Amino acid sequence: MSPVHLYHIAYSPETLASVPPGFSVLDNMSGLRNDWREYWPMRTFLLRETLDPEAYYGFFSPRFQEKTGLDAGKVTAFVHAAGGADVVAFSPQVDMGAFFLNIFEQEELFQPGFSALSQEFVQRVGLQADLATLVMDSRHIIFSNYFVAKPAFWRAWLDLNEQLFALCERGPADDALRAGLTDATTYPGAVQRKVFLMERIASLLLAIDARWTCKAYNPFGLAWSASRLNQFRLEAILSDALKMAIREQGYAEYYEAFSAMRDKLR
Repeated sequence: MSPVHLYHIAYSPETLASVPPGFSVLDNMSGLRNDWREYWPMRTFLLRETLDPEAYYGFFSPRFQEKTGLDAGKVTAFVHAAGGADVVAFSPQVDMGAFFLNIFEQEELFQPGFSALSQEFVQRVGLQADLATLVMDSRHIIFSNYFVAKPAFWRAWLDLNEQLFALCERGPADDALRAGLTDATTYPGAVQRKVFLMERIASLLLAIDARWTCKAYNPFGLAWSASRLNQFRLEAILSDALKMAIREQGYAEYYEAFSAMRDKLR
C-alpha cells in the first residue's frame, strides 16, 4: 500500500504540544510570513523536499481532529481504501458547500467582490473556467486544505499557488488585482483575500480538470458550519445531489430545482 504522510502544522507552543499521534510536525513556529497562513509552511515543504511519487501527503491545521473527528489511523485507512485516487478529501462544513453553486460563490457571501477577483486571477493564469457558472459538489469541494494527495496533484496545486504568490509578492504596485487580493478581510487576524483564494485552488483543479480523481470521505458525517444553514440537513443532502446531477446530466430542471432550494434558504 502507498505510504501516507500526515503533517500537523504547528505555529505556537500550544499547537506544537498538541501534535496528534501519527502526525509529523510541520514547523511554522517562526511566523515568518503569517500573511500567507498555512501556505507558507506547505510551500516551503513542497519546494524543499523530494516526494515519493507513489505516496500521499497531507498538511493539516491544528483543528483538523476537532472539525472531522478523524485520527491518523482513520485517515490512513480511508486513503488506502480510496482505490488509488489522486486526491482524498476530508472536508467539513458540507452545508457551506452544498447551498452554493461553488465555493467562490460561497465566499462571495462573506467577501463581496471575491468572485470577480478570483475570476480575474483565473484568466491571468490561463485557465478556462467561468466561476459564475462552475458547478462544484462534494466530489470537488475542499475547505481548509483538508486533503491528502499524490505528488503529481501537489505539483499542479503548487504551480497555481506560486503564480498567485508571485502576483501578490512581485506584481506591479498599481495592479488592481494585486491590491484586491492583498486587502485585509474581516476574518479574525485580518486575513488577506489571497489566503481564501489559495484555499480554493484544490477545488478548482478538481472541478475543471477531469484527469484528477478524488475520493471524498462522507462530508455529512463531519462537522457542519456554525451558520444557520447547519439546521437544513436534508436540504443540504438534496442540494449536493442536485449539483451532481447537473454536472452529470446537465438538465435545466436539475439546475432550476437547485436554484429554488438555494434561494429559499439563503
